[in-house]
Amino acid sequence: MKKKNIFIGAAILVIASLFVSSFSPEWTIRRHILGSLQPINSLKAKITTLGRVDAEYGHLYNVSGFMNRATGDELGFFYLKKLGLFWYVASTGTGP
Repeated sequence: MKKKNIFIGAAILVIASLFVSSFSPEWTIRRHILGSLQPINSLKAKITTLGRVDAEYGHLYNVSGFMNRATGDELGFFYLKKLGLFWYVASTGTGP
């Protein structure tokens, strides 16, 4: 019974952290990098807003330190969109 409670508590913490990280553009980008299996880069990445908003793709951010593992290229540009209170990554790439 005690192991079950610990497992449920850990699951709630993971789900809550994913939910809360969607409130901020910076944490949304860091969560995306972490989901790409780059935990160190998710903490070290430098994220700056470029102040541009594209009607189709959303808000543009510059990210230093996120690499595409397959090609070795730096994916330095993120487009984020906002849906209600939540941000999500609409697109990533090497240039706007």
